[in-house]
Amino acid sequence: MSRPRRTPDGVLPETFAQNERDLAVAWLKYSIEKFRANIKRLKIGSTQELYNSLKGELLSSAGADELKIRLSYAVHGMFVDMGVGRGMAAGVTKAHGAEYRRRRNAQGRLHRHERRAKRWFSKQMGRETKRLSELASELWGQVMLASVEAAVPAETTTLTF
Repeated sequence: MSRPRRTPDGVLPETFAQNERDLAVAWLKYSIEKFRANIKRLKIGSTQELYNSLKGELLSSAGADELKIRLSYAVHGMFVDMGVGRGMAAGVTKAHGAEYRRRRNAQGRLHRHERRAKRWFSKQMGRETKRLSELASELWGQVMLASVEAAVPAETTTLTF
């Protein structure tokens, strides 16, 4: 009985699914740390609601053929990232007259708060997604090499032309 073959990196083709899950969990943990660092750096929120709402989980579909990762956060985090959402109460329009003018100037901008995008999510998500694809490609390459190595006979073969 022969021993299972390993690649130089120690990856077995049989443990690919577990290695893939481990990679996804490690990436998710790292990404959440980076998102939280962005929230602190940009000084977003005084209640820490967005910071504490960041959660990640690993989802698998039927048969574990597909690996899914879910990153969830408070919905207002999306509005902070885009620089929108701070304004009038629902339903207040120019037709309401005094209420509208009390909160806005002639150009329709708020008197007290200027909307400004704080890109805590979108730029970082682009970088993290690219990095995950690089790590996954590297893992798949290692497993492919290990599979080929395991399939090649142990004795040497010569090719004559």
